[in-house]
Parts: sequence; structure tokens; C-alpha cells
Amino acid sequence: MLGSTVKTLGLGIKCSSISLMLIGTYHVQALELAAARERKLKGFSLTVHFLDDTQHTFNVDKRSKGSHLLELVYQHLELVEKDYFGLQYTDHGCPPGNIKDEYVRWLDPSKLIKKQLGNLPPRLFFRVKFYVSDPSKLQEEYTRYQFYLQVRRDILEDRLRLPPSKAILLASYTVQSELGDYQPDEHGPNYLSHLQLMPGQTEDMERKIAEIHKLHKGQLPADAEFNFLDHAKRLEMYGVELHKAKDNAGKDIQLGVTSVGLVVFQNDIKINIFSWSKIMKISFKRKQFFIQLRRELSENYDTLLGFNMETYRSSKMLWKACVEHHTFFRLHSPKLPRRFTLSLGSKFTYSGRTEFQTVEDMKQRGRLERKFVRSPSKILVKQTPPPVLEDKGKILPAPGRPPRLYDNKITSSGAKEPRKAWEDDSHISDDPFKQRSKLIEFAENLDLAYKE
Repeated sequence: MLGSTVKTLGLGIKCSSISLMLIGTYHVQALELAAARERKLKGFSLTVHFLDDTQHTFNVDKRSKGSHLLELVYQHLELVEKDYFGLQYTDHGCPPGNIKDEYVRWLDPSKLIKKQLGNLPPRLFFRVKFYVSDPSKLQEEYTRYQFYLQVRRDILEDRLRLPPSKAILLASYTVQSELGDYQPDEHGPNYLSHLQLMPGQTEDMERKIAEIHKLHKGQLPADAEFNFLDHAKRLEMYGVELHKAKDNAGKDIQLGVTSVGLVVFQNDIKINIFSWSKIMKISFKRKQFFIQLRRELSENYDTLLGFNMETYRSSKMLWKACVEHHTFFRLHSPKLPRRFTLSLGSKFTYSGRTEFQTVEDMKQRGRLERKFVRSPSKILVKQTPPPVLEDKGKILPAPGRPPRLYDNKITSSGAKEPRKAWEDDSHISDDPFKQRSKLIEFAENLDLAYKE
């Protein structure tokens, strides 16, 4: 024998050392466990919450930068006009706006995710970062829908404050988008009572919303959402990123960063605005934030305004927000960072694409045909006792209707040009100019009623 017997198999066959060379073994489970341990050491999971209240978990490497996660999010949403959006996170993992005094930060694409989040909860929130000044700049219906969801959320969470008459008008477009044309046989007297449409919603407001809803006949969901944004863009607080501050007298104010410049609010009233064209330089030092204004022809001195922020971190956050907004809305391309500079200050620059680059890119691409499912408004929970039924001496609650996952959801029919509220259309039986005069008259009466 060339070899000795080394082992007896379960089948009673004796194997020699030569026969062992003909046997192959692959330890699958051991390798799977080793790979899982390696993935756990190298990567981690992050949950992103979207504007339609859905969420998705992404697995990223510990050495990944914010840009990698952002690209995963954009691919998940199939979002093309992506430069308007970003990811927010908070110290306690709560949604932005739920805690007024909590710092809300944007994920920096150029920095490591692990370094930015540290030991914070792995929850991020997909939000609009740069509010477009005109919705007609957005080429895709799906992008406008994401903006629509963001502005609706701003209103419901009381970040975008507006008069009741404007809130009622915007709510009527929401109803048109979700329920379609008013149908007397389908929409009873309280057909809006289950929808959460505006803060402090009352039955009287619902009646007024229903009256305006009747005037939106013929508008498709895309049309209604476009008109919603077209009215929202005129609001004083639209697209304003607020930062708490104090003036030189120690009075509480808020500095708002917008597409047009810096706005100063006191007690929710706009008291001043500094457009980007009038600002020469912005800077911060410790807890102080400074604005240097352009010298007028009649002046022989520079104007330097200083504001006291709560902390050094809040001062730097305001400065970064100004840098990003000015670059995105005012420049054709981002300013490239200088190399080998001797400056000891912050070297932060905006590294994404500008609005000009985004719009030009979409003009070359053209509109994409795509379909998506709209999500319905949140349901208002009202405590109403269900009716009871008697069954052989037993009192049983009435059986409830099983929930349907896609109630009130509307599927987009394609990428069509949105029709404005007052454009003529052959499929609308009512005169659009009569509809316009009715809506203007109704809105004026609402304004007068709430002023009185």
C-alpha cells in the first residue's frame, strides 16, 4: 500500500492518503461569519426618513463620505434634479422641527459620515436644502412633488407661518391634488374632516377650503401642486432658514438665509433685508457674526453690522449657510478652494453644483417620462365612539373597514407641462376667467374676514 488508512467514513469506506487528494471541502458557514464580522467592523447602517413618511436603511463603509450616502439616497428615489436636496440630522435623532432648541445640521458631502455623526443616533432626514425661487425652474414633476411635500410639512409643523386665508387657499390645492374634482354625489358636507390640511384646522376652515376646491375643476395633481408652489413662493417666510441671534441692544431676533440674501426678523415680523448684491463680506469670530455692506456713493465709510449668536457652533452654522446659499443661487459655478493658503480661518466652501448648472443640465437632458405614487395626507384622529351591534345578548362593536394601503394615492400619468390655474384648456367646461374672478373674490373676502 502506498498510504495507510487514516479515517473511516460514515458509509464504512476506508480512505487512504491518496484518496483524500480527490476530496474538496469549502467551509461556507465559517467564511460567512468571518465576512459578517468584517462588514460589522468596516461598515454601519443608517436609516433615512423621506418626505412621504417612508424610510429606508442604507449600509455604508465607515470610511465613506457624505457624498456616497447622498448618491445612494438619490439613486433610491431615482431623483435627477438632486442638487436642491440634502440630509439633515439632530443631536437626539428627532425629526427637524420637533424640538425647537435642538441644533439641526446638514450632512457635509466632503467629510466622513462617521466623523460627522459620531455617537449620534444613525437617523437622517431627507429635506429640501435650497428652496427654488420659481417652481417653473424645476423640469420634473417628481421634483416639484418633493418640493410640494416639503412646503406642506413646513406649514403643518408651523415653520412656514402664513395668514389663515393663504393657508386655506393652499389647502384647497392639496385637496384637488389628492381627491380630484369636487363631486357632489361623492363629497359630502364633511368630506375634508379626516384630512390634516393646516394647523388649527376647524370645521369653518374646512367649509372655506371646500368652497375654493370647487373652483379648481379640471386641474390634474401636477397642476394643483404647481399652483400650490406658485402661491407658496410669494409667502414672506418661504424658503427661509432661520437662526436665533441678538442685536447690539440684546433683543432677540432671527436671521434668515434665503436665495436673495439675509433677512432679519423680530417677533416674526421682517424688519430688514440685506440682498447678496449689497453684501461685500460675511464673517464670524467666536459667537459674533458680521456683515460688511457695500459702500454707497454718498458714503465715505464702510458699514459693518454685528450680531451675537448663542454659541460658536451656531455662529459657524449661520456663516456656512450663507456661503452655501450665495454660491448655489448667485454663482454659475462653485468657487474652487485655494491651495497652500496661509489663512487660519475656516476653509469651508460649497462643493456641489449651483442652481445655474442644474437648470442648464436639465435643459439638455429634457423631461423624463416616469410614474410614481403620491402619498395621501395624514389622517386626523377624532375620538368618535363606534356604533354597537347586538348579537344574541352580546354587545359587539361594529366591524371596521380593513385599511387599504393605497387609499387616496394617485399615480402620475407622465411628465407633462403643468397647467397654471388660469390657462385655458379645452377639456374644462367652465370658463377659466370666471373661475379666476370667483377665486380672487373669495380670497379677498377671506382676507377681510380674518382682518376684522
